Amino acid sequence: MTNNRQAKEELIRRYGAECFIERLKLRDTKGITYKGKGQYKKMKMLTYHHIKPKSKGGQATVDNGAILSSENHAWFHHQPKREQERMNKMFQQLKEDIDELRIIYVDDLDVDFKVVATILQLDERGRIIEEQEKER
Repeated sequence: MTNNRQAKEELIRRYGAECFIERLKLRDTKGITYKGKGQYKKMKMLTYHHIKPKSKGGQATVDNGAILSSENHAWFHHQPKREQERMNKMFQQLKEDIDELRIIYVDDLDVDFKVVATILQLDERGRIIEEQEKER
């Protein structure tokens, strides 16, 4: 990656457009008010966060990054260093957990067993109308 914008876009593509602090519920934002839609939009804007600070040689990469809202990014940098380190470890763990759960779809899978899908057709109340199995 060459810049924060590119790294941020790749993080969003891989992990979703959600602030890591909000996703991990690390901050209670109840009671925060905004003066209007413009301020709300500005404070919720997603930013790239360097886990290893740029000032200490941290690059703008997916591995060294996290997605934080503008307001949570400012809040993060007002926390004690030990708390920042703890949260940075949580950001890394979140990415690892998501990567572990990533599903890879393969059309031509060569295995020595049958793969059978069950297809359900439901009515408007969610009751099964028809059930059929399909081999892949």
